[in-house]
Amino acid sequence: MATGRYDLKTSAIIQKFVSADDTVLDIGANVGALTLLMATVAHQGHVIAIEPGPHTFARLQANLDLNPILSEKVDIYQLGIADKPGVLYWQEDANVPGNAGLFSHDGLAVKVKSLDQFVNQLSLNRLDFLKIDVEGMEYEVITGGLEVLSTFRPIIYYETLESFRINRGFDIYNQIFDILKQLNYRQFAIAQNAHIQEIPNLDKLRSPNTLAIPSEKSQSFSLDRLLDTENQQ
Repeated sequence: MATGRYDLKTSAIIQKFVSADDTVLDIGANVGALTLLMATVAHQGHVIAIEPGPHTFARLQANLDLNPILSEKVDIYQLGIADKPGVLYWQEDANVPGNAGLFSHDGLAVKVKSLDQFVNQLSLNRLDFLKIDVEGMEYEVITGGLEVLSTFRPIIYYETLESFRINRGFDIYNQIFDILKQLNYRQFAIAQNAHIQEIPNLDKLRSPNTLAIPSEKSQSFSLDRLLDTENQQ
């Protein structure tokens, strides 16, 4: 996990777009596979990992305990992030152990906050990179965090799977795309080795995750060298 050999595309994105002194927020940290890599890359910074599920949260804590040097850089919270504070019900997918969502009407009750509320309570002075993997609740995380996105302008890496668009019953991904476009973000599909393809919309999902970069930060990462122009459509 800590070496960047888990989820190679995402690992490559983290290694390219996270800097040593960054503050990173991992929403939907699960057992910490990417949290550990983020702590490795942002070794002079701060990683905040959020995981609502009690079983996965316990494994997240255990994995950090096995890596004490990395764990010094990480704060973890057993919490869900939604569009408003309250209580939702966490239920694991019986067919895919480890995957879980907050859309069930039964299951384990977990506390949720909006992204704006959570970040304001932490009194952060910076937020550089935001990873969102919340099994179809990306829309709620984004809409509950507009103040954070406008203030801190983090790079955002969010999950985009067609099954969730179908299950939600509305076009969550183009709605997210339009919100971020209005906030002056450029958005990219992920190719191999952290190469990216700029996309005009999310009608067709070209990768399981989408990268959103504030336009004013584009020059900092020499995006022209990372663009996968051969596969642009």
